[in-house]
Order: sequence, then structure tokens, then C-alpha cells
Amino acid sequence: MGAEEKFDVIVVGGGPAGLTAAYVMAKAGLQVVVLERGDYCGSKNMFGGIFFTNVLRELIPDFEKDAPLERVVTKRRWSLLTPDGEIGGGFKFSKFAQEPHNNSYTVLRAKFDKWFSEKVEEAGAMILTGCVVDGFLKDEKGKINGVKARMDDGDIYGDCIILADGVNSLLAKQLDMHRELAPESTIVGVKEVIEFPEEKIKDRFGLNDNEGVAYEYFGYAAKGAIGSGFIYTDKTSISVGVGGTIKSLMEHKLNPNDLLEWFKNHPAIRPLVNGGEQREYAAHLIPDGGYNRLSKLYKDNVLVVGDAAGFVNASLFHEGTNLAMMTGKIAGETVIKAKEANDFSEVMTARYEHRLRESSAMKDMKKFRHLAHVLDTTPQLFEKYPVIMEEFVRDMFTVDGESKNAKQMRLVMRLLRKENPISFALTGLKGRRVII
Repeated sequence: MGAEEKFDVIVVGGGPAGLTAAYVMAKAGLQVVVLERGDYCGSKNMFGGIFFTNVLRELIPDFEKDAPLERVVTKRRWSLLTPDGEIGGGFKFSKFAQEPHNNSYTVLRAKFDKWFSEKVEEAGAMILTGCVVDGFLKDEKGKINGVKARMDDGDIYGDCIILADGVNSLLAKQLDMHRELAPESTIVGVKEVIEFPEEKIKDRFGLNDNEGVAYEYFGYAAKGAIGSGFIYTDKTSISVGVGGTIKSLMEHKLNPNDLLEWFKNHPAIRPLVNGGEQREYAAHLIPDGGYNRLSKLYKDNVLVVGDAAGFVNASLFHEGTNLAMMTGKIAGETVIKAKEANDFSEVMTARYEHRLRESSAMKDMKKFRHLAHVLDTTPQLFEKYPVIMEEFVRDMFTVDGESKNAKQMRLVMRLLRKENPISFALTGLKGRRVII
């Protein structure tokens, strides 16, 4: 790449958000370069396990023909873990086994992102891997016109920069476009990929053909800290992990690796994960600030997408990849319009945020905007209430000759001695704001 070569757009980061933006712009004929610091796209990326493909389907309708998909998620289950038990429920629909499969698949990002990057290259974009970007280039008027990369001829010029460099975007911070990560709304997630024979996975989780499951755990999943856990099935492995907010993990003096071992050995989890061989271990920060802590999304010549902007819906729905790809798609389409007008000022880049606010991505983020605050201010949901719930359910279903009416009254009275009714009601109202 020559020192004088200039691109229409520079995309920093080769995850779903950055690759989607690059794909959209390259298909429209723009000269696009993607700068990825990993050895290949997907080499350093981690997520729980469900890849939501509604945006991908718009871009590549026949992606299922050759995309490295693991399993179709036909069964989902949510459980409240107690210190040594589980209270849960979920659903399984055979319709999800039929196309378009509810746009819900398990994938391994090392395989999937690499496949997607090849599609981006086929569309006409250039991808440079092993490329770390340290800062920005500016012209004599102070306008950003490129980036400084650690490579030969490391000054790379472009009319517009899309930042897709992840949750702790150092580049966005340089431009005052990224809020500092708050310990009460930033999750440390740890995950293992454990290998099993395919038939054992089908038998253990009751699966047919390419069906898969998503099990998600709340309550005491993080040993009383504010957090959750998960198990997702791949073809010949399972992804198992747990995460908690930085603030709560510090308050409980929990090491993330030790927490994962505790989670794997919980009586409700151990039968599902034991007997396999560990193939991968990873840790990652997850933005959980939601709508109220989204970063600044645009300025002259710059747009911020995906995790770098804080687009994760950490509610019961646990959506991230679809939000990342939607922000990437809309950012790419915004840049195409800016190129047509030869205007990359805020007047044009502001259209990115305007369109996002009309999208389901932003509307869902706004709907669950209270989540991080509610969880941080109701720690009893993760430690005290699971114990109370376990005692109540266990005793109600203990057959000992006591009448159900008498038992129910006794248990209710015991519950009221342990928890103030007003506090309990207020917690319920708070919970309603982030679930419904």
C-alpha cells in the first residue's frame, strides 16, 4: 500500500459492526479498508453464543448455505439459581427448527467472523490484519483525515473513519466520544468452550439434528454478585460462562476465573458440563450501561458503532450481535450518502444517529434503559431473594402431611419476617420496569 494511497472510508475493527459497515459500503462501490488488530477477524473476539442474524439476512439472504453456523436455537431456558438449587422455565418451539430459524444460531466467532471477513473482501473491501491503530491524522485545518497505524507506511488516509474497535474504544476516547466505563455497569465475562462428541451433546440436551439450546442463569449464578451465567450448545462443544459487574465482583472479592469454576461445579450446572475437554478460555468486558450511557455517535468525519458505542441489550433477551450489525449497516449507508454529497461534516454524519433513533436497535435500548441502575440498586435479587425463593418452593413441595393452606400461610409469614413487604413490593416494581 503506497504512502499516498487514500480510501473513502477507514473502518477500525473487524467484528460484526465494522464488517457490516464495510460490506455495505464496498457493495456500493466505495474504497474501504478495514484495520483489524487480531491475526484474523474473529481471532480475539468473544461472546456468549447466540448470533442473531436478522441484519445479516438482509445483506446476504443465502448466508446459511456456507456460513459456519453451529446450531439453530430452538430451545431457551431461564433459571434462577440458588446456592445449591435451581428454579426455572423456558420454551421450545418446533417452528424455530424451520427456516428462517427465528434468526437465532450458535456460532464460534473465530470461525464466523473469518467467514464474514471473506465476504467483505469479495464485496471489494481491503482487510489488513495485525494492524493496531494508535491515533488520528489531521490536515492543516485540524480536520481528521486518516489514522496512524503500526505498520509500514502506517499513515492511512480516508475521508471518513468508522470506529468499531470494541467496548473500551481508546480511539473514541481520544476524541471525547466515549464515556468512561462505570464499574457498576461494565461486566467482566469469562467463558470456556468444552468439547464433547456430537451425540453426547444431543443426548445430554435432548436435541434432534442441528437443534441447539440456550440456557441462561440468574439469581445466584455469580455466587451472589450481580451477574449471570450461560450454557450454549455448538456442534461438538458447549460454551459455558459467567459474568458479573466490576463493582459487584470487587465488593464480593470474587476472581472471575474462580467464579467460572464455582459456576461449573454448581449442582444444577455440573451434570451439563462435566466429562468434556476444555478447548478455549476467554475473558471480555461487556458494556451494560444501556441507552443512558451510550457514547457520542458522530462528529465531523467520524462515526462510532457496535460495542464501541455501547450497543448491548443485556436484558432477558441478551442481544448484541444484531445491534452491532444494525449500527454498522446504518453507519455504512450514512457514509454512502455523505460520499454522494462529498460532505462528511456533522451535518451529514448526524443522519446516522437520526436513523438509529428510528430503528428497533435504539428503541429496544431505550425500553431497557433502567436495567443497569435497577440491578445495581437491588443486589437482593442476586443473593437474598434466591435463598428465600428456594426455601418457599422447597417447603411448598415437601409432602409431610401438613395442609397446603396451613403451609402456605406459615411460609408467607416466615417470608414477611425476613423481608419488609414494602421493600419487596418496591423491588417487584423495579423489576417490572426492566422486564416488561
